[in-house]
Amino acid sequence: MMIETDGATLHVSEHGAAHRTLVFLHYWGGSGRTWTDVATALGGQGRCLMPDLPGWGQSSPSRHGYRIADLAESVSGMIDAYQLRDVVLVGHSMGGKIAQYLAGQRPAWLKKLVLVASSPALPMDVPEPQRLAMQSAYDSRASVEETLDNVLTETPLAGMMRERAIADSLAGDPAAKAAWPAAAMLEDISETTQCINVPTLLLTGECDRVDPPAVLADRLVPFLPTPEIQELAGIGHLLPLEAPKEVAGHIQRWLDELENRVRK
Repeated sequence: MMIETDGATLHVSEHGAAHRTLVFLHYWGGSGRTWTDVATALGGQGRCLMPDLPGWGQSSPSRHGYRIADLAESVSGMIDAYQLRDVVLVGHSMGGKIAQYLAGQRPAWLKKLVLVASSPALPMDVPEPQRLAMQSAYDSRASVEETLDNVLTETPLAGMMRERAIADSLAGDPAAKAAWPAAAMLEDISETTQCINVPTLLLTGECDRVDPPAVLADRLVPFLPTPEIQELAGIGHLLPLEAPKEVAGHIQRWLDELENRVRK
């Protein structure tokens, strides 16, 4: 489905149907379909909405820019267009930083927050030469494969999953590709993140070379409201692709536990 927002026209994939709605935000280089296997593993336990963020997948480029506030505005516009209530917001990497920013605004529709190998609230501490190299990471199939195999994953992707990841990274709008390493990953949103007031789950990958657990413990966790933290053993940065069943299992268990506490 295509959804018009002020900032972009967003393509949104849907999966499942149930009493809860989960909105999934993907990483820099991904698309809504990054979450397909997680949504499938949830087994119809929720209505999963998976937008392609502006400049990625089948969505249009952003009309306003690619700063975190710009991207968050488009997601908020999509949620308003759907007239959603009681949303579980799930964000991975760049999508996690967008999710933090949205959650810190304390929107009425937000009930729970899940951060998956999220970019931290503080600027990412990446040397300038490495940031410059990131701007060409998705220029060719060879560069995407190099990034997937040596930076983003611990367990190599194969088959259709690998082909989808490569295609998504190559298809990104050039401005969207450039904006994250040039600016958005350097934004400090900690004042907004520390305003989050909903239950929060943080999933990390033991072998994540992009946002390692130790870095998140220092640059993200102090700004979150007593999050539950789960580390996935032997997994790199692309948790939704490397370990979709584990990610779905943790989300399902956590949501069920929260609901059981309310009933008691």
